[in-house]
Amino acid sequence: MSGIFGVVSDKDCIRDLFLGTFYLQHRAQDYCGLAFNDAKALECYTHKGLLRQQFPKEALKEMKGVIGIGSVSSERQPVSELSRSGAIILAFDGNIINYSELKEQLLSEGASFSGYKSPEEVSDTVLISKLVAREEDFVSGIKKLVSMMKGDFAIVALTKNGIYAARGWGRKPLILGQKQGGYAVSSESNSFVNTGIEIVRDVEPGEIVFLSPEGIKSLAKLDLKPIKYGTFEWVYTSHPASVIDGKNVAEVRMEIGRLLAEKYPVNADLVSPVPNSGRWHALGYAKASGIPYEEVFIRYDYSDRSYTPQEQTTRDEEARTKLITIKQIIEGKRIILVDDSIVRGTQTLNKVERLKQLGAKEVHAMIACPPLMAACKYGKSTKKDEDCIARRMPLEQIREKLKLDSLNYATFEILEKAIGYPREKLCLECWDGCTGGCK
Repeated sequence: MSGIFGVVSDKDCIRDLFLGTFYLQHRAQDYCGLAFNDAKALECYTHKGLLRQQFPKEALKEMKGVIGIGSVSSERQPVSELSRSGAIILAFDGNIINYSELKEQLLSEGASFSGYKSPEEVSDTVLISKLVAREEDFVSGIKKLVSMMKGDFAIVALTKNGIYAARGWGRKPLILGQKQGGYAVSSESNSFVNTGIEIVRDVEPGEIVFLSPEGIKSLAKLDLKPIKYGTFEWVYTSHPASVIDGKNVAEVRMEIGRLLAEKYPVNADLVSPVPNSGRWHALGYAKASGIPYEEVFIRYDYSDRSYTPQEQTTRDEEARTKLITIKQIIEGKRIILVDDSIVRGTQTLNKVERLKQLGAKEVHAMIACPPLMAACKYGKSTKKDEDCIARRMPLEQIREKLKLDSLNYATFEILEKAIGYPREKLCLECWDGCTGGCK
């Protein structure tokens, strides 16, 4: 995953650029970068690590510009390229499924990837920047990209005159905003809340826009099919304060919880989330069921998000260390544990064992999406289909393996109702084919 942001202002934009990118940090923690025009040339700085650590206040004071883009990502970006129309710096959220095929085609056509020890080191973002820069202009580059790639994307690109933004088939969100003297584009509207930026609208799937001091201009609307919105954005990925394609994330999650309570009533003493991603789902379940909401796990504020690291061992270690239990709340209680999803099941088992060791009488699990049956082709956190426990065993066997007293998943129908889009508009590929809880 990545978070991408861009801002155009009639005055120095560095503060808004930093904050807008910072409020996307939940999407990725591996790399961060800021790029801007300093009146003489385009500047780009990328670092490994968290944005706030790598761009301290002292460093920001040395930066000046009225146009800029930023990213947090699992790969180093933004990246610079010299295009036919001049210098361009590009940031990308998404995944190229046919990466190897596309890379070999560019190499056969004479593309150069200087600075890399081997073609395998070339990232998706570098590949896209090379492809886009070879065309006559940005719009032509995006048209060429969608004709060649399999996958999905959202892109922002910095030039000396403004920012281009493009959205693919819909799975990767991109939203436009404005405030007096400026315009912005972001992966999520969460970037806008504390920067005084108001939502204008979403970049539509297939749309290419240009942000300049004169405003927001729609340059093209490509006829991409099928349009599919990223369902997991509402279930897990996006910040609760964000509005994704017209639907507030917190409200959607509470509605999923309400519908879970309606479909799967359980006698229990308390409803607790697996924080933070299960919190709003759990609030909805507690409110609808009338069972008290209490948090048996407290997330340590200085820990990172456990789903975003690229290596499974790192994800498991982060999951083990980020949550602290409260024995006094747990002992003797029948607990409904609410989480966004189960992938391998390892982390869920660890949590259930901890609760029962501390005296929980029963542990029931409510999961805010259907059983995951496949790795997401449009992201990179789950590597293989076989990583998904629901692919390897039936639901009752999963319940037994995870030592749960009951296990229930959201259905496709619940997701449709909670999000407010029909099934054919939602990307459900990682859940397709599952049995039991998905019908």
